[in-house]
Amino acid sequence: MSLEPLSLEALTLLSTSCIVASGAALLVGWVFIRRHRITAHRSSMLTATGLAGLFLVFYVTRWAMYGSKPFEGTGGWRVLYLAILLPHILLAMAVGPLALYLIWLALRRQDFQRHRRWARWTLPIWLFVAVSGWAIYYLLYGMKF
Repeated sequence: MSLEPLSLEALTLLSTSCIVASGAALLVGWVFIRRHRITAHRSSMLTATGLAGLFLVFYVTRWAMYGSKPFEGTGGWRVLYLAILLPHILLAMAVGPLALYLIWLALRRQDFQRHRRWARWTLPIWLFVAVSGWAIYYLLYGMKF
C-alpha cells in the first residue's frame, strides 16, 4: 500500500485554512478575555497557536515538495501583491517568538501585566498576518491574470 503525496493545491488550502482558523481563534480568545472568561481565553489562544504551528508544517512541506509559486500579475496587481507580501513576511517572522513569549508569560511566569502589554501589540500583528495570508493566497491562486 503506497500513500500518494498531497497535491500542491491540497497543501496550499490546508496551510491557508490553518492560518485563517488561527486568526478566528485569536478573535474568539480576545472576546473571551474581554468577558473575563480566562479558561476559555487560554483554550482559544492555545488553539490559535496550534493552528499556526500546523500552518507552518503544511507551508514548509508544500515549499519543500513544490517550491514557490511565482506571482503572475503585472503592473498595479504586482505592486499590491508586494505591498501585502513584504510586511506579511516580516511580521510573520515576529509572530512565532511573540506568541511563545506570551504563552511563557501567562503559563509559566503568570505575569499577566506584562502578558497584557505584549498582547496588545501581538494580537493585531498576528491578525494582520492571518488576513494578509488569505489575501496572498487569493492573489496567487484565486485571481486569473
